[in-house]
Amino acid sequence: MSTSFATLSDVISISGATYTADQQARIETLLPLVSDLIRSEGEAVGKNIDSAIADDTAYESVVKMVTCDVVARIMRQSTSGEPMSQ
Repeated sequence: MSTSFATLSDVISISGATYTADQQARIETLLPLVSDLIRSEGEAVGKNIDSAIADDTAYESVVKMVTCDVVARIMRQSTSGEPMSQ
């Protein structure tokens, strides 16, 4: 796994949510996974996300925000009950 695009503090401040210690530990686990997912999606369209971030601080902010949003959405999903279906 590579470096995460965001930190636990970023997720907390951007989401505005309060998380228990267990939830914070889960967020720490999710951050590098979500970051690698974003990298993989970028590679699929010929974009090196890490290079783009190094070249553009605005792009870095956008990638951080997307990372936090994905993690926060995962955290809002219920882990009990029936799985979601469409």
